[in-house]
Amino acid sequence: MDIMLDRARLREALTGLNAAITAFDEAAAINNDLEEAVDRPDDRSSLRDKVGDFESAWNRKRDKLNENLGSIRDQLTSIVDNWDQWDTETAAELESAGSEQTTSARIARIQ
Repeated sequence: MDIMLDRARLREALTGLNAAITAFDEAAAINNDLEEAVDRPDDRSSLRDKVGDFESAWNRKRDKLNENLGSIRDQLTSIVDNWDQWDTETAAELESAGSEQTTSARIARIQ
């Protein structure tokens, strides 16, 4: 069974996840200013209250989404890191095995 894994694409996905998480974090600060910007047109607070309700609901959903993105990022980071480690270790083992075979072949020719 062959395993095809494009680690470059996984790293690109990781970069995208990090950008999305950063954007959600920055959006929280911008969104919090929205209610203040609406103020009280015609001395009525109903629009401001609606904006406040929207902000509260969106903050909860954004926090949950951001939490999920963070979890995906952590899992993807683990996959990339573990495959990188496996690749490095396997390459070293194959290189070592190749050196040993070459050395054994040279010794056999000398004898």
